[in-house]
Amino acid sequence: MKVLQENKVYMFEEVILKSRFITYIGIVNTKTELENFIKKHKSTSARHNCWAYKIGLENNNYGYNNDGEPTGTAGEPLLKLIQVNELTNVVIFCVRYYGGIKLGTGGLQRAYSNGAIQLLKDVLVRELQLLFHVKIKFKISQIKFITNTLNNLEIIDLNKLFEDDWVIFDFKITDLSFLAAIKSYCEIIYQSQAYF
Repeated sequence: MKVLQENKVYMFEEVILKSRFITYIGIVNTKTELENFIKKHKSTSARHNCWAYKIGLENNNYGYNNDGEPTGTAGEPLLKLIQVNELTNVVIFCVRYYGGIKLGTGGLQRAYSNGAIQLLKDVLVRELQLLFHVKIKFKISQIKFITNTLNNLEIIDLNKLFEDDWVIFDFKITDLSFLAAIKSYCEIIYQSQAYF
């Protein structure tokens, strides 16, 4: 699975036979974030506000809304683009201001899909990695050795917390066996595995 690399909202706008389509793509990690995204970008003056989303790695946490457009013409094509591009934690939202000319089923599918296709060409994505999230605690006297050792490993998102004579490092790593060199100098106080 892939996720958007940058936490920003991408936008594409075009006019097709007098109807104006504005497409947005953004990151959503929860249903609450999805609802907030929809509220923010929904236009009450538009004829249709259609969207599709997928959250998480499970295949059952996705959905779409056609907002009155014929079945298979708006939300479904957007969801198909999410699936084909193997994306998750994403929403594609499209606003249509009706221009008075009916586009037909095929025309609607193309119109709703095109904005998303154009945006997906420019969106930076990254593969999700299965990582260990680790917190270690050690005496401040060991900081130089542990820091030098961790600098030689592939650690991600290192955060440091200092409490009196103690230091807590919070980071992600691909393989716990990499920590063997420092295990006798620190205590692992938290460990979990998830996709990041």
